[in-house]
Amino acid sequence: MAGAELYFYSQRSIKVVSPGEAVVSTPTPAVELTTWDDPAGFSFQYPKDLTVDKNEEDNDNYAHVELTSKNHPGNIIVWVSDPPKIWPPKEGTSIDTTLGGIPATKILISTPSAKLIVGTLSDGLLFKIEGTYTDKQYWQPIEDTIVKSFAFTPEAPAASGQAAAESVDEEEVVQ
Repeated sequence: MAGAELYFYSQRSIKVVSPGEAVVSTPTPAVELTTWDDPAGFSFQYPKDLTVDKNEEDNDNYAHVELTSKNHPGNIIVWVSDPPKIWPPKEGTSIDTTLGGIPATKILISTPSAKLIVGTLSDGLLFKIEGTYTDKQYWQPIEDTIVKSFAFTPEAPAASGQAAAESVDEEEVVQ
């Protein structure tokens, strides 16, 4: 196969390599990650330099965590809500995936602005990660990190073990 060429694809460019030519990859700079633990029953990792808004004024959702960057337009929102009547929605292109180790749906919506949604139903709730890609090269790897690290966490235990202890100590007397 004289003259065969290999093509290497990356997010930023295509490199054509002739036989015998060495391929040297440029290492991606390390990004420091931190973990978000939410009382709604999930956790995920994200780059430490992002701004996180818990949107505590949102009374319609169990969680509404928005991640933004001061230098890159777009955002990622992690939602936990009651499920809509139809999930997954019929709009966009969808494929099967996983979120937190359970079956999920990935949906790409290209109009009016590019969005990538990954969501699943668990314990009667919709857990959804929604990225608005105004700057796709920046946000796509971040959403990938969030999706790959997403984990369902057990609900926090009761404030004290006293209530459980009281119910154990009670005896029913039958006369």
